[in-house]
Amino acid sequence: MKTGLALSLVLVATALLSFVWLPFDPAAMDIPHRLEAPNWHHWFGTDAYGRDLLSMVAAGSRATLYVAVAALLVGAGFGVPLGLLAASRGGLIEEIITRAGDVVFAFPALLTAVLIAAVWGPGVVPVVAAVGIFNITVFARVTRGAALGLLHRDFILAARIAGKGELRIAFEHVLPNCLGLLMVQGAVQFSLAVIAEAGLSYVGLGLQPPTPSWGRLLDSAQTMMVQAPWLAVFPGLAILLTVLGFTLLGDGLRDRLDPRLAKEARR
Repeated sequence: MKTGLALSLVLVATALLSFVWLPFDPAAMDIPHRLEAPNWHHWFGTDAYGRDLLSMVAAGSRATLYVAVAALLVGAGFGVPLGLLAASRGGLIEEIITRAGDVVFAFPALLTAVLIAAVWGPGVVPVVAAVGIFNITVFARVTRGAALGLLHRDFILAARIAGKGELRIAFEHVLPNCLGLLMVQGAVQFSLAVIAEAGLSYVGLGLQPPTPSWGRLLDSAQTMMVQAPWLAVFPGLAILLTVLGFTLLGDGLRDRLDPRLAKEARR
């Protein structure tokens, strides 16, 4: 967990620092110094237009963080209440929410982004909308499953005897007991959102120039893999370490918050 937390904090710190300071302007071209290999002046080298790759990777981290956080908030903001509603109401409402989730799962985030981009145009909106819609289904399913396991517990029965309604019980008693699981799922979905943003930007549906993006950096580097391999190595490492960090963070949170796993770890 410590490794995952450290890598995650590095991403957040880099994104925040890029708002106030960067080694170079990521959009500034310097043709005489184009395609320079990593050196003391340009630690990550330069691209085909002489732009500093370290500055572009650092600036791309804030775009990645923005898209991932926005998609996570959309997914949790709508998915968690829907999951609680499905578990507490049951019947037709639960069936509708469950079947709607099945329909969403039938369309990958990339295909959903293509459909949204055809109407809205490429940019940050299709990425956030596509990943956010997919996250809604994930959080709804996770919340519903956790809530169904809690609704038959004694403290829930005591709340019903006290005269509390089902929705009030869901938000006051069930949701607090699901937060640990939702935090773990949030870390996992964050790492998946980073991959989705990079993939969508790679195919031209994500963030548009001049906003730096890790996926678009990989796209521009694919024709120069032999001549300038560093153009693909450093953005690829940024994606790899970010996904690894939040995946390890999710695993660590699961081990800490799950009493059974924590008990086994102490043995």
